[in-house]
Amino acid sequence: MTQSQAVKSPNASGLKMIDFQQLFSAEQLEQIKQVETFRDSQYVVLDIPATLDYFTRRFVCQLPDFSEINQQTVIADVGTGYGWMAMALAFTTDAKIIAVEPDGARLMAGKKIAEILGIAEHIEWQVAPLGKLPMADRSIDIVYCIEVLEHIYHDPTGIPDLCRISRDLIILTTPNLWFPIIAHDTELPFCHWLPIPLREVYAKLFGRVGGTTENDNLFWSPFSLKRQMPGFKPVSNWLHYISYQKYLDAFPYYLPYGDEPEVVAGPGRWKGLYYGLVSKLGSLGRYIIPSLSYVMKRQQNKK
Repeated sequence: MTQSQAVKSPNASGLKMIDFQQLFSAEQLEQIKQVETFRDSQYVVLDIPATLDYFTRRFVCQLPDFSEINQQTVIADVGTGYGWMAMALAFTTDAKIIAVEPDGARLMAGKKIAEILGIAEHIEWQVAPLGKLPMADRSIDIVYCIEVLEHIYHDPTGIPDLCRISRDLIILTTPNLWFPIIAHDTELPFCHWLPIPLREVYAKLFGRVGGTTENDNLFWSPFSLKRQMPGFKPVSNWLHYISYQKYLDAFPYYLPYGDEPEVVAGPGRWKGLYYGLVSKLGSLGRYIIPSLSYVMKRQQNKK
């Protein structure tokens, strides 16, 4: 299959259908493994086509349910890391994409990867931290902030900065403080409710230190997050999806996180049962699931 055959015409939603596994050559994928900074990171083992497919399935395919996407749309990925989300957006939409990351070395590695994949010119690359984003007020149609907020240590400037630059939507995910076990952290019950020095003791007792394990994140509750976003309202009905069924439709996917990335066939037996029950609670379900994962829409009568 040629590269042009791997990129199909836009579907009814306006998104381009991509077969990422057929899009890149073995030489390109080997070149990515040699990119400075990336080659020495834990992420060098990633299946790059599957990673781009993950971000497309999980975060891009849902966009048309909430907004029209065209050449005039401006989308920013805040805390982009190596830029996978930004690249997925650039491959599948005609929107203008801005990738923002505070770690300059990581961002430049992402730009180099995008150059190898032939997509760098479709993305604007900016080094900046959340709280000091270099965009004008309401200049970005859609702002992504995926698994970033837990790392800003409740900086009071962070979430208001997202709200300031967004003209329409903010798509965010961050673990739910109220949930007793957080996979993004140690996965030990109630560990994230403890002061950080006690978390370290607890984590060491069960061997949950080192590698990709973290035990010093500060998490947001549904209410503390809502207080930070007074001009926005959640419009997604299940996580950042329009429905629980759309969430299920995203499986199976390759999960590019953790010490050993893996293919996830579905939510699993017990998680699936729990999620299925909670999904019937409507908006109340947002308070009792592991992730604060929303599509937030600016209310036009709000400043």
